[in-house]
Amino acid sequence: MNLFLFDDDTVPLPPITTSQAVQRVLSVFDALSRGLGPAPSVRLRCREDVLVEAKAVDERVRAGEHLPLVGTLVAAPDQPVVVGRLMRAGAVVAGHTVPGAPSPGTEVRLETLSKLDALLVTEPPSACRGVVGFVPTRGLLPASESGITTVLARDAAVAQQVAAAVTGPDPRSDSATFSRHWPESVRLSAGDHPRVGVPDHAFLAGLPPAEAARLRTTAETLRVAGAVTDEIDFGDGDVLCRRRAALALRDHDALLLPQGRGAGSLARLVTRLDTAAMLLPVRDGGGVGLLTKPFDDQIALDLAGLLTGSQAPSPYPDVGVRLIAFGSFLRGQPRAVELERVGARFTGFATTSRHYRLVLFEQDPPEAGVVPTDVPTEGGPLLGEEWLLSPAALGEFVAGLSAPMRLGTVDLADGTSAPAILCDPAVAEGGVDLTAWECWRAYLRHLSAVRPAAAKAGS
Repeated sequence: MNLFLFDDDTVPLPPITTSQAVQRVLSVFDALSRGLGPAPSVRLRCREDVLVEAKAVDERVRAGEHLPLVGTLVAAPDQPVVVGRLMRAGAVVAGHTVPGAPSPGTEVRLETLSKLDALLVTEPPSACRGVVGFVPTRGLLPASESGITTVLARDAAVAQQVAAAVTGPDPRSDSATFSRHWPESVRLSAGDHPRVGVPDHAFLAGLPPAEAARLRTTAETLRVAGAVTDEIDFGDGDVLCRRRAALALRDHDALLLPQGRGAGSLARLVTRLDTAAMLLPVRDGGGVGLLTKPFDDQIALDLAGLLTGSQAPSPYPDVGVRLIAFGSFLRGQPRAVELERVGARFTGFATTSRHYRLVLFEQDPPEAGVVPTDVPTEGGPLLGEEWLLSPAALGEFVAGLSAPMRLGTVDLADGTSAPAILCDPAVAEGGVDLTAWECWRAYLRHLSAVRPAAAKAGS
């Protein structure tokens, strides 16, 4: 049973995969004219102006332009830099959110979105019901008067993509002095086993039974998915202690918290700590929150994706460097922890050209490396994994890379090249050629089948 399934009577409009922006706008304004909105915090723009902009999006799609937010209907603050970035990404800005909305203590429900896909607001709501709230690290989005911008959306993937489209300072405003950029050491992942702080029994005992049960179930979901959870004393009753939360974040990738109310709410905590956060709805109509360190936004998004099943195709920080891994650096293998330790993110598989060999140079435990060859007939396409690291993380990883491994470059089957973890050819020269297996895991599966058979034959 998925605790985080949306269970409401509102059926979201279908995602836009082709040039349908005009049709989408027409249907939305028709629905609004029949009393289905707009949201109280949104001031709709002129219908004809929105249609003109939607038609322009359609023309760009027909011309072959890739638009990450194609046809997404958004309401945003009336700030030229924000609106301009949304439009360049293919979004259609149907209206403007009212400054200062939602007011402190406001609870946002799915109906607040009306027929829109996302809202950009200047204050995090006290709670979300059927709506995902993403609060990026302060200063990453163009600063408003409050310095906080929250993206409210139907799912976490849309919230991330909208935030990514507007990320960056406003170069024409004094607010640029309050802006921040992704650090070179930004983590793109917490690995397969993120460490999450969860409320302890004493704190849960002070919550309403439904809210306490919600947090227990969410914590169990995280544990089943591989997270390591530690119980934390966050304060007395339902009042979240800022100091205790800040201390817990030092030793954890994220904190699982109740959304709360008033002075003890997660929204109030977000405005007083330097963090990123996700507000997630659950099936019973309530919600939970996830809090991370500043610039660990993608970790919050990953945990939200794990809980809701909604995940954007690319990470939020656009600062990554590709690295191709082989052998014991593959996921689940002994040295993969060296990549996870520096916040590397697995992004898929990669196949080399035929100019490389896979060579076994250690028998127990088995370890192999990839070396180039000048004779294509001696090489073969090898399957590796592609990881994404921040520039500083790549430097840290290479600095700790032990011999005979070293950083090199591989040519891939798709015609591109990328940095890769290669082996010293002198060490590999006397090793066993495994190129015919094409993949380290294929050879390991062979070993797991051969060894039991050999042990049985010798008994």
